[in-house]
Amino acid sequence: MTEPSAGRREQHKADTRRALEDAALRRFAADGYDATSVEAIAADAGVSARTFFRYFAGKDEVLDMGRIERQAELRELVAGAEGRGLAVVRAAVVRVADGFGDDRERVALRQRAAATSPVLRGRLFDTFASWEHALAAALVARGETDAEILAGVGIAVFRAATAAWLRDGGDLGRLVDRGFDALV
Repeated sequence: MTEPSAGRREQHKADTRRALEDAALRRFAADGYDATSVEAIAADAGVSARTFFRYFAGKDEVLDMGRIERQAELRELVAGAEGRGLAVVRAAVVRVADGFGDDRERVALRQRAAATSPVLRGRLFDTFASWEHALAAALVARGETDAEILAGVGIAVFRAATAAWLRDGGDLGRLVDRGFDALV
């Protein structure tokens, strides 16, 4: 029997992680965070609870929205940006928002899941705070003044635009862009 290629193995891992996230989000949104067991999430995803713990330390981690990847993306976008100040933040946050375009239903599930539990609301808050910190650090590295303020404004615009997107639909990147227009 031949060993699966590294690319197929990585794709299988990504698919399993996504199946676990989706199963957890559906369960949290329907039954509430506290009433949802890891065993139920794993069963819905077609894997064992042991497999769940290979991907996540706890059930709250499924709400991370690509936390580490988004932090890296923000740092890279800011590092490679032209311009200064709010224009750099705007360009980076709009690009990140564009990456959510096909994920509206998953984002809506995350929001509904977070509404069921203070633990998940805290996790969601922590994720956004980590993005804000990564954005501020990238701005500081560029020598931007008021980096923390700029980063806070950028993430606030993202969050407000996301709420409008979930409520009304449309294009998240455009809504974020319009949010920045509203600042001036």
